[in-house]
Amino acid sequence: MVETEITIIVNRKSDIQLIKDIIAKRHFQTPVYLVEYEDSYRLTFSSDYAEWELDNDIVDSFPDYDFTSELGKGKKAIRLQIARYQSPFSTDDWGRPIMDPLDEVKYLIRLSKESKVDFNPTVQVLFENEEKKYHVNIINGIDKESGTKGFLLLNEFRTTERNSDTDFFKDKLHSTPLEAFEEGINKMKDLVNEDFSKYLEDKKKEKRKREKLPRKIIRDFIKASNSSDIQELLKNLDDDISFERTLNWQTEHQINGKEKLKQYLESSEQEFCGRDLKIRSSWNFEGMNVTIGIKYFPKGKNENTLKYGRIHFKIEKGSIISIIEEK
Repeated sequence: MVETEITIIVNRKSDIQLIKDIIAKRHFQTPVYLVEYEDSYRLTFSSDYAEWELDNDIVDSFPDYDFTSELGKGKKAIRLQIARYQSPFSTDDWGRPIMDPLDEVKYLIRLSKESKVDFNPTVQVLFENEEKKYHVNIINGIDKESGTKGFLLLNEFRTTERNSDTDFFKDKLHSTPLEAFEEGINKMKDLVNEDFSKYLEDKKKEKRKREKLPRKIIRDFIKASNSSDIQELLKNLDDDISFERTLNWQTEHQINGKEKLKQYLESSEQEFCGRDLKIRSSWNFEGMNVTIGIKYFPKGKNENTLKYGRIHFKIEKGSIISIIEEK
């Protein structure tokens, strides 16, 4: 047996007798406590049934009013409010925990055209700079036990298309379309998060695919440099290659053209090849530009002092068109 605690706040003292008469006609098999405050009354009682019919009786007595769970924008004159609460530790007759115990408040407010809030059932969600669209689908519904009419959420957020297999959420009958819409946004979050995770994974795959060839070209270039294999080093260079070495942001050496670079690398004055360069883990990709960190032990004096540097590559159509080493 699930016990429901019901609390009614009557904000107009002149309404209390009418509310007492409504409650008396229900013949509740439980005591009803009535407490008076300066500007209101509070009635509280417990029942093994949620007493949904009570809402209908109250609305029938106030024809210009209706219950809502969402007050929306602006200050609303709340004539009465009714709250239902079930302990999260409640169990059914077989001792099993109940799903979604009640914890709700509804407000009796005057019906007016101004109280209606229009909304777009299509929800835009940004995945970084990409815009995705989801849809909150709402249908009319009715509580078969109490006869209360309301609105239900369809369990479909990707499209507005629906068929006989499209299910709806059975956990709650919403009193207004706006209430159903707001709940729909909450319910779609798991789906959106799944889609966003897939979006990020697809981006990673695309990034790995996009970077695969530049990484191979650069690794082959560094390997050939270390082994002083000039032919292999020149293999992926553009004929108009620009080669530059800088020290403290000042150009120390600059060569333009593949043939001139070949002559330099084969000469005795070259200092680029044969240094056993190690690529550090820091790879930075920005469009066609790739920057790697390197470390090496210089030859000659201070050969036991590990040095660090960076090499900037610009790769276009599978060929290196620019190399800048920062020493």
